This record gives sequence, structure tokens and C-alpha cells, in this order.
Amino acid sequence: MRAGRPVATILLALGLAGAISGCEAVQQASDTANQVGNAADKVTLCVEALKLAGFTPDATDPQKAVEETQKKAEELNALAAKAGDTTLKDAITGVSTTMSQVTVQDLSPASIAEWSQKKLDQFNALSKACA
Repeated sequence: MRAGRPVATILLALGLAGAISGCEAVQQASDTANQVGNAADKVTLCVEALKLAGFTPDATDPQKAVEETQKKAEELNALAAKAGDTTLKDAITGVSTTMSQVTVQDLSPASIAEWSQKKLDQFNALSKACA
């Protein structure tokens, strides 16, 4: 019977090694799935954020344009809160801040180009963060 013990011990050890390897494979698969999920989440956030950041207010009704722009800024803030990536979050917040601080004067013919350029610069930063 003693001869059977070393064989049983070896088989048990092999079984444990196999179980540990299996756990590592499961962990690697889980990590890969999380990375894919995080990438998909980032893509989804970027698509939504770029869509909102690309909003161009209709300056023919400045008051309505301000309200619509500020609403888009609130939606961007909600997206920024979901961003796990700091660079992406900062980029979304930058566009949101510019849009939330818009005034009727910013949308006047004399000022709209300057405000639009500032928003465009932040849109470009957001695009880079999404790349």
C-alpha cells in the first residue's frame, strides 16, 4: 500500500497544479474581458461626448442657443462622471465647462468666432483623448 501513496501524492499535486493553471487562465480571460469591456465603454463614451461636443448653437435665437448649449454641457458632465480614464474625463469636462459658461454675448456676431474657436480647441483635445 505504501507504493500507492507516492502515486496518489503525485496525482494530487498534478491535479492542484492543473487547478491553479485553470484559475490563472480564468483570471487572464477575465482580465481580457474587462479590458475589452473598458475599451467598449470608452468608445461609447467618446462617441456620445464627441456628438454632444460637436453641437453648434443656432445664434439666430441667442437665448434659446444658450439654454440648449448649457443642456448639452450637463449631458457632458454626466458622461465625464462615467469616464474611468482621467485624460478622457478631463477632456470631456473641458468642453462641458466651455459650453456651460456660454452667454448670450458669446453668441453675438462679434464674439461667436472666438467662443467657437475655444470650443473647437477643446473638441480637438477630446478627440485626442478618445484616440
